[in-house]
Parts: sequence; structure tokens; C-alpha cells
Amino acid sequence: MRTVSRVHGRGSLTRREVMSGAVKTLLAASVLPVSPMEALSGKPAVRCINIMNFIRAEEPREKMDLFLPVKEQMASIREHGLPATWLLQYDAIVEGPFAEFLKAEMPVDHEVGIWFEINRKICDDAGIAWRGRPDWEWDYHVPVAYAIGYTPDERRKLADTAMATFRRVLGRDAKTVASWNLDAVSIAHLSDIYGIDAFGNCRDQLATDGFTIWGAPIAGYYPSRQNAWSPAVSEKNQISTPMFRLLGQDPVYYYDNQLGYPDTMEPAWRSGQSAAFVDRFLNMIAGGPSGSFAYAQLGQENSFGWPQMREAYPMQMSALAQVRREGALTVETMGETGRRFKRPFRSTPAQAQVMLSDPFGNQDLPQRTVWYQSKYYRANLHFRNDQFYLRDLHVYDDRYPQPYLDDVARQHGIEQRMLAVLDGYHWSEDEVHAGRGGIRAMGSFVTAGEDGKETDLVMSGLPSVSETDSSLRTSVPLSIGGHFEAVFREGQIEFSLSGASSHARLGLRFEWVADRSALQEVSADRLRYRFRDFDYEVGIANGIASRTTHGVRIAPGVRSPLCLLMAQSNSTLHHL
Repeated sequence: MRTVSRVHGRGSLTRREVMSGAVKTLLAASVLPVSPMEALSGKPAVRCINIMNFIRAEEPREKMDLFLPVKEQMASIREHGLPATWLLQYDAIVEGPFAEFLKAEMPVDHEVGIWFEINRKICDDAGIAWRGRPDWEWDYHVPVAYAIGYTPDERRKLADTAMATFRRVLGRDAKTVASWNLDAVSIAHLSDIYGIDAFGNCRDQLATDGFTIWGAPIAGYYPSRQNAWSPAVSEKNQISTPMFRLLGQDPVYYYDNQLGYPDTMEPAWRSGQSAAFVDRFLNMIAGGPSGSFAYAQLGQENSFGWPQMREAYPMQMSALAQVRREGALTVETMGETGRRFKRPFRSTPAQAQVMLSDPFGNQDLPQRTVWYQSKYYRANLHFRNDQFYLRDLHVYDDRYPQPYLDDVARQHGIEQRMLAVLDGYHWSEDEVHAGRGGIRAMGSFVTAGEDGKETDLVMSGLPSVSETDSSLRTSVPLSIGGHFEAVFREGQIEFSLSGASSHARLGLRFEWVADRSALQEVSADRLRYRFRDFDYEVGIANGIASRTTHGVRIAPGVRSPLCLLMAQSNSTLHHL
């Protein structure tokens, strides 16, 4: 069961408050049509969906039947003949009916693995003092529930205990491990010693369950040995087991945190209960431009209770079964996806998520989005009505350690943020977070005339997206005629104009709240940043950068395209 932060700093919402309708949403009726395939795809991608349900045996905060959801989920999955992954928290391994039920009821194409959160029983068996509330068997607070609340040696001991007990009870080795907050120490140990096939970690989120994750990859990656939230740049620094992001994140609205609840595929939330959203999300994974790999996880933890998911869970299984019958994607266990990922990919491949229809059918101010990820960076080009802009740019570096790699999390309410070049959420004014005016952190595009006057580019029509090899091209029709082109390549991003006036030259304007950004220095061809005492930079080709009051202006250079060189200088990729 998860708690969510109320937006705009007004305290927190419990699951019950959200479910009772305390938050108004902009969800459209579920009769909205499914969006058609809207972009050209290149070579076939690996497209996988996992059904993963994890199981707790204890929920101290409210009384509920924790076995009923498991039985009903199993019935729904078996009705459609779908593979599934079941992950047991330690208490569910050693107590209750869960392990015996799975042994008896799992079809051969299901798997069982470990949900690696910490509770009293695993601490007792590992010889580690219980740090939670004395009257609780499981305590959701960050320093208690997650491995980052323990020393590296304790994390390894907890992992060993979980694996040994799993083998004793289930009669086999666990090959899939997930949690809301896995760290690099734990997963390196599990991968190196036990040969785990797949890890799962939480989506990006803001202050949910007492922690923020921001800037991590969008789908699947080989984690760095220094940072579970960052893909390894060099193969020598990577953990050999892939990591997959959980919960089927809405790629459009989650970022600005406007809905007031997690807009994911979870059937307990209102987004996951919308047939329109579910169909559009599945369409994106099954048929949208995706780079080399498209991935999503469906399913629900049992501690939400069956009443909250009884309508949406069967609906989602039915929709997934239909997509599977069409042959557009593979539905399999998380362990099998891990093994499938390893076969073609020696390092993290380029990936994309493209949603060119508003996922909730909003007609008044429709939003669309394009996400791109490589092992060097992630980027987001976002569309609000006729406005388009860069909303997010984060870079990855093997030298950057995750928070709490070696030290211990001692408080509830922590941040785990990656290296931002542009952070459209954290670097915006609070007024923007509240849905009003103010400085919105973004990278907007302008044309510079012969007189030096700048004019904002405005979209006229709908964008299109195509892909070849590891690159993704977005073409935006413009009100001035011609098109804006953004090409995302593995280590750089290229921007240009096509079919526009020969006098129009393309510029880029970064705006943000200056004292919230990580920017330190600007030179003509380089932007230098510092975050948590770590220095990183972005190079510029075919443009000239200068600092402004609220960010950076990159004026057109003599040549085209304007390029942002995202791969860090210690990487093996050579810039232009």
C-alpha cells in the first residue's frame, strides 16, 4: 500500500482519501477511442510486458484480507492464459498461505521471486536489530523498509537471508528481485553471487512513500555499480542483471505532478481504471516508436485490497490478452524478460516512449510527449496545445554515486535525483506546480532573424516521429511554414529547421529559476553544472551559448544543426 504526497506542499494524501475522490481529475470517459499508430517504426524492437504482483503477509496500518487479492488475481490471469511473476516479501515466504498457494496454483509459465523490502522477520533471521515500530511487523518508513536504511554489510546479509529462506521454502532459487527502492550494493551482490535474471525498481516519483526518484531511465537498463538509478556507461562498470522500471507510468502528465495521484497502470488508481488510458498505454508499448526496447509492468500489490482493484484488474488482463493475441508484443515473466534483454544487448540500448495522443482524451489543452533514453542521457520533448519545448534533460556518469550508496538513510522523506541539465519540475516556480503562471523551466526554440530579433516557434498541426537504428526523429509542423526537426542520437541531440525561410536560423533558450538550477558556468561551447558536489557538463556544437538572468541563450551558429553533446567527457563516445 502506497501513500502519495499532496501536490503543492499541502501535506499528504492517504490512499483512502485518494480513492474516495478527494482529488478531482481530468480523466475522460472510458469510451474514448484508442489512438491509432501515429509514427513510423524502424527495425523491430523487443517489446515486453510483465504481469507482476507482489505479496505482503502483514499490513499493520489497517485490517484487510491480504489473501483474497492473490486468489482473485490468479483466477483472472489464468482465465486469459497469461504468464505472470509473483514476488513474495519475506513475511509472505515464511508465514500465511501464500507460498503453498503459489506452489499449488501457479501454471508452468509463472514464476515466483522476492520482493526485497525489510521487515521484522528478516531482520531477526539475519541477526540485525529491528528498527521499526515495536508493535509493527512491517514498517513503511524509508530507514526501516528499504535496504538503504542499512549498512552495506547489513544489506548483503539481508539479501543472503532472503535468498536462503526462499530456497528452503520454495525449493528453488529466486531469479527475480524487485522493490520500490533497490540500491546498487544490494543488486550487485544479488547479481554477482546468485545470478539474478531481472531486477525491478520504482518509477520516477515525487515524495511518494517518503522518497523522490527523479531522472532515472524510462524502461530497461544495466545499472551502474555506483548507482542503481543510472545506466552504466562502460561495460566494466555495469551490473550484469538488467533493471526494469515498474508501474506502467503515464509518460505525459506524471512529470508536472498535476493530477494529485499516481497516474500509472495500477488498477487501484483512477488512471488504471480508465479503459481509454489502458488502451492508449498498451498501444504505445505495442506499436509506438520505442528504440530497441519497449517495456511495461502491470499488476498490483495485495495490500491495496481486492475491492480497490476488482473492476480494473480483470479489465486490464482482458485488454492485455487481446494485444498479445494480435502478436504485437510478448507477455512473459520478469525473469524471462531479463534473459531476453541479455541476449541482444551487451549494454543499455537506446529506447523511447512516444505518446502523440493525450492519454486522457483532454481536448481543451491536449498534451503529448516524446521520451528518449540511451546509456548517456534521457530527454523529453513535450507538447502543450500548440507549444512545444524540452521539459527534461538528464545525463548519466559512472562516477556519480547514488545517494546512500555507502551511508545509511536515517530519515523518512529523501531525494534520489540524477544529474539534471534541465529539470522541468524542480527548477520551475511553485506557481507553476500549482497550475498557475510563473517561470516554467524549459528549453524553448526560437528563430533569429537577420536583425537579431527572436520569435518563438509555434506548432501548427501534429508532430510525427520516426526511428532508425539508435536514433529518434521528431518533426513538428510550424506556423511559419516548414518543420522543426529534433533528432535524438545515442550521445547527442540535433535540432534544425527544414522547409522554413532561408533567413530563419534556429536558436534555443533555456529558462528556469536560477537559484534552483545546478548550472554553474557558461562558455560559448559548454554548459557546466554541479549537483551534490559532482561536476558535469554539456557541450554545444553549431551554436553560441551565453548566460541570461533566468538561464541560457544558445544563439544560432554558422552551420546547422544545433547540437547538444550529452555524453560526458569520461565516456567512450566521441563527440562531433
